[in-house]
Amino acid sequence: MMFEDVVIALPVRPNDLDSFGHVNYATVLEYMEAGRWAWLSHHHKMEQASSVLPVVSRLEIAYHREIRMEQVQVNTHLEPGEESPYYVFFKQTVGVVREGRPITAVEARVRMVFMDAVKRTLTTKQAFLESK
Repeated sequence: MMFEDVVIALPVRPNDLDSFGHVNYATVLEYMEAGRWAWLSHHHKMEQASSVLPVVSRLEIAYHREIRMEQVQVNTHLEPGEESPYYVFFKQTVGVVREGRPITAVEARVRMVFMDAVKRTLTTKQAFLESK
């Protein structure tokens, strides 16, 4: 099954900045969450209440550059592979354009598991894909 990457643009808001004048590290996590929601929505996986929900179970993140008061682009990519029927990995980047050049400010690898919303138990990605 193939899914295309989804890129969203978000403005940096004044309240996203810390006392150094750059985006707070925790706010970057919110940008990436918005990117994953956009990916799920784009692929019609969150249009209605579902009995199976994706949940972040692990996050590895590398902060490379500061983000200032500028627009950011969040790229969300589903990594190929069938390592487990219970989780998938997303690769996400948060970037900016400076002097006409795209710059990656943050890179992350996010493991998502799938939970039965009623039973609150782990379930399969196949159950998520088939859920309504």
